[in-house]
Amino acid sequence: MTPDWVAARRAAETAVAPWADTPGPGGAIVLFDRDGVRGDAAAGQASLSHGLPFTAGTRARFASITKHVFCAFALRHGLALDDTLGALLPGLSPAFAAVPVARALSMTGALPDLLQSYTLCGLPYSALVDLDRLDGFCDRLDACNGTPGEEIVYSNTGYRLVERGLARGGHGFGPWVEDTVNTALGTALRYPAHWDRPLDGLAEGYWRAGPQAPWRTGAYGPGLSASGALTGSARDLALWLAALLRGDGPAGDILELLARPRPLADGRATGYGLGLLETPLGEHRLNGHGGSLPGFKNEILFDRASGAGVVLLSNREDTDPQATALVVMAALLGEALPAPPPPAGLPRGLFVEDEGPAWIELDDASLTFLGTAAELEAGPAPGTAVSHSSYMPVDLRLRADGAIAGAIGHAPRCFRPVAADAALSPAMAGLWRNATHNDTLTIRLDVTGGGSAGLGLGPLHNPEPLVPLDATRALMPVGAAPWASRACVWLETPGTLRLATHRSRILTLSRIA
Repeated sequence: MTPDWVAARRAAETAVAPWADTPGPGGAIVLFDRDGVRGDAAAGQASLSHGLPFTAGTRARFASITKHVFCAFALRHGLALDDTLGALLPGLSPAFAAVPVARALSMTGALPDLLQSYTLCGLPYSALVDLDRLDGFCDRLDACNGTPGEEIVYSNTGYRLVERGLARGGHGFGPWVEDTVNTALGTALRYPAHWDRPLDGLAEGYWRAGPQAPWRTGAYGPGLSASGALTGSARDLALWLAALLRGDGPAGDILELLARPRPLADGRATGYGLGLLETPLGEHRLNGHGGSLPGFKNEILFDRASGAGVVLLSNREDTDPQATALVVMAALLGEALPAPPPPAGLPRGLFVEDEGPAWIELDDASLTFLGTAAELEAGPAPGTAVSHSSYMPVDLRLRADGAIAGAIGHAPRCFRPVAADAALSPAMAGLWRNATHNDTLTIRLDVTGGGSAGLGLGPLHNPEPLVPLDATRALMPVGAAPWASRACVWLETPGTLRLATHRSRILTLSRIA
């Protein structure tokens, strides 16, 4: 088929128009094919402080769109996907060392995410943590979230570990991008290792607490890595993708290997490859990936059959990048977007598994699993709900006994409603500590069976209310806006407490008072 560039440009201009209505941040959409850039639309400001416009040439943070670029680099420099992380990077804990490289990069390695693990230690995501400290923290993690190959759980950790292993062998990702790629393609990609390093022409990211609230500048503390460090313009990214589609750029003819979804250990298909995932649109199977850092929301989508695609970079947290990019791709390919799905039809409320830290909260259109949200739609039969997200696929049904059963991330799950009178056991109260990470948690209970929990030390120790799930499990707020979430606090044994989120389920604390 012949892409409809006129319709796509019209859709892109419509998509960015609201960013021009009032002074505020914005973004750019670039259309491309194998031959290069075919059009663009942009609106809003790259810097509210200086009133600079956001254009197709404005540099922004790619965030996780970086992942497929790194995978291309790694494969071009001899990375063996069948090797284990331990063979690539000696000195890791036995649990990490045994994870195959392919699983570490395809979100099936069960590696706890570093940022969520840090958050469970009471450290805000805005606190500055250099790469050496981040790597030291990673090297002290001694367990996986589960068995590699059994579940899709998004994690940035494998990308940092593989990057370290390749650098140990003399292959630096940043120099390859800034020298080899930029020279070959005429781009201006940059690889800053830290958020607070000034970069010429870099847009600031913005978020706000609500539609009428003032804009605030996004901040991020941990050192940046191959999981999300790259910066560049939407035009730069389009030129990289055009070369990837042609197969003649610095990455070579490697797109098929990047885009191929990696199966689970039992052979079941997933939608995630090596830094790229699949997104259905009518008869097309698009490839792409999203990217998110505080104040930046991005998406790439492209159709390998026609060689055409779209890049969306924005510096505002309220952007829905995948939905917007899909609208433009639908216009480009002459596809009709699917009608809004009916409500999922599952009962609202909190549900918890019989054992362990896993919980869900349901409303009419979404599910939150261990603190991570996914949009739901009605499944093929009454009382069923699905999410087609490659990051967290969901397939659930309401059973006759009131339980919610099925699979999340391809792993089997069964949840039961949380009792309205759920109350916490007095055994949860006290002072708890993880000596390895100096992680301290204080739990206080009240006469209603609820209570509060406080992570961190000094001024960072702010008690938050607990929501009981049963006698030994409760929900606790963690993190901060715009990335606030909830963790499960689980009394695993009388003397051991576990903290768990979707991406980090391994931190345990022992009672000290």
